[in-house]
Amino acid sequence: MIKLLYIFLFSLIFSSNQFEIDDKKSSIQWKGTKSTGSYHDGLISVDNSILNIDDNNMLLNGTIIIDMNSIICTDIQDKESNSYLVKHLKNDDFFSTEIFPKSILTINKVTPIKDDNYSVAADLTIKDQTHPIDFIANIIIKDDIGLASGKIEINRAKYNVKYKSQSWYPDIGDRFINDIFELYFTLLATKKDK
Repeated sequence: MIKLLYIFLFSLIFSSNQFEIDDKKSSIQWKGTKSTGSYHDGLISVDNSILNIDDNNMLLNGTIIIDMNSIICTDIQDKESNSYLVKHLKNDDFFSTEIFPKSILTINKVTPIKDDNYSVAADLTIKDQTHPIDFIANIIIKDDIGLASGKIEINRAKYNVKYKSQSWYPDIGDRFINDIFELYFTLLATKKDK
């Protein structure tokens, strides 16, 4: 909680213009795959996320807070099986959401590539473990509205998400779940009133 407060105060002090991500008009889709090639996917929500934009409509930095308890599964139709998977993702085998209800993506540097594509250097915190992460995002900011989309590939083994991980259990054979899972994001942000 102290870390979240520090990040929020930092963004208040050093921003040019603050944009707030609209959680109801934004989406993050997760996808995890098994050794067999089968997969599960679903959605997860952002919470109280702030982006700092300069006067030239360029993203400077920001903090995206992910509500880990909002995770849902969208590919399993059977209600009982769906509920079982979601509870499993929330328990200590995966994300321990009761202990770690928030994950934090701290955007540190944004570098133009071409057209509206940017290279984003960030720190990602999951289960109180923080590691640098890089990804490509398409970012458009105009008329006090910002839209960003892209994909982030995350190595869960770095964040102590150990269940059926080859990195943690190299003798698991072909029963593993891939360490890399994907987040596909579409985020809409609007300028905050001062």
